[in-house]
Amino acid sequence: MSKSRKIAAFSVAAIMTLSMAGCSNMGKIMTVDGEDVNAGIYINYMLSEYLNQTNAFSSSTAADYLNQEVENEDGDKVKLKDYLPDYAYDEVLDLVAAGKMFDKLGLKLTDEDNQEIESYVSNYIDNLTEDYLKEQGISRESVTKYFTAEIQKERIFYYYYGIDGENAVKNKDIKNYLSENYIRYKQIAIPRTTAATTTVATSSEDETQATLSAEEQTKASKKADKQASSIASKYLDYAWQNENFDLVIERYDNEFGEPETEATTAPIEDEDVAEDETGEDKEATETTTSELDEPKEVNVHFYDQNGQEYAEGSPQETQKIKSGEKAVRPDDPEVEYYLFDNWYTDTNYTSVFDFEQPITNEDTNVFAHFRTNEIMTSLIDEESASEMDLFIRDEMKIDEPIIYKDDNYYYVIVKYDPARRNDYKVNGANYENIITEMKYDDFEEIFDSFKADLKVKKNEKAFKKYTPSKIEQIHNDYLGL
Repeated sequence: MSKSRKIAAFSVAAIMTLSMAGCSNMGKIMTVDGEDVNAGIYINYMLSEYLNQTNAFSSSTAADYLNQEVENEDGDKVKLKDYLPDYAYDEVLDLVAAGKMFDKLGLKLTDEDNQEIESYVSNYIDNLTEDYLKEQGISRESVTKYFTAEIQKERIFYYYYGIDGENAVKNKDIKNYLSENYIRYKQIAIPRTTAATTTVATSSEDETQATLSAEEQTKASKKADKQASSIASKYLDYAWQNENFDLVIERYDNEFGEPETEATTAPIEDEDVAEDETGEDKEATETTTSELDEPKEVNVHFYDQNGQEYAEGSPQETQKIKSGEKAVRPDDPEVEYYLFDNWYTDTNYTSVFDFEQPITNEDTNVFAHFRTNEIMTSLIDEESASEMDLFIRDEMKIDEPIIYKDDNYYYVIVKYDPARRNDYKVNGANYENIITEMKYDDFEEIFDSFKADLKVKKNEKAFKKYTPSKIEQIHNDYLGL
């Protein structure tokens, strides 16, 4: 990947990791409550937002990025060159406020926090490359300061709203919030349209695609719609007969779902080897013989949907086998609100792991994949909600399946009570996400109030020196634009 593509891609995929950096010798941009703030910090807040904003612009505006209009925090349209300094200034104050508030509350970073910070820093440097960072005046120390501030702000939030926080969010609060703002349901989607082409046989060995006429298409669509309606009615009956809608989903998948992906093994990288006079791979033959004669112990590691290895003692624990032997398929793991799909050779879930293939001399990783078993949708932003979402919220009753249709599908839907989801309760997998959604505006008020009391003395010369145009010039010179 070229350096220009790599930087552009990273700025979108991990923009947070570019948001704070600086160099210790670039001068002072301001003093906050007696603490000098390095100009590199301010510069790189501008840089991160510059990359973020310009990546969304069309290539035709590349020569005039800084004069393009963007939306600021107040919702007003301003030119990018005017927006960036204000954005960076506010973010710098956030950084300083996070550190000072963290200390004032007597909080400390744990070893786990520091490991997380170091991981983010390494990822940042690896992705943007040291050369690019050097050109922009970004030091590792400054990158570390940014991630430290991010973790500090997160810990301050949990100081107020975490499990043992001063204003801890309780299960009853979460239940009320979910009931008022979310819908929860399961569905089967049955297509009610047909394609505008059909296969016409022109000979015993040749087939071509012929486009249907408008009249034929209308007839075909009516037929497809009638069939889909019949299928929907049948599965609605199944839904009323089975309290467990997962069984209904499974039945539909077995009858109409896509065929299972063909099992494949992970590719093996071959080294350059010499061929003997017969054209056979001599070294490979000798290696295979050696492997069979002298098998060695290998490990087969199984990983969950979060990339964590299954624990010792679990049905999916690491298997120790001899090379040439087969791994034993473990019990299917269970995750609440999800259905287990299969075991895969890669984290992109493109190749199903084949348990009938012997393991080679190398340790092997196997990854569990799950598919969504039900849908939880927030309706806080009602204007963006679909007609179906609003119908589920306003017209459906809990645990009573119905048929809903739109232009493309018949849906067999069962609505559930979102407040019964255990993963949103205290210590649940989604607990931190939901309390952040519920309380972050309140937290921002507390944080902004603290930030407003900071005494700031700006270095006006530095603000005039370090401008968006200079950032763009350095960026373009490095990329050869």
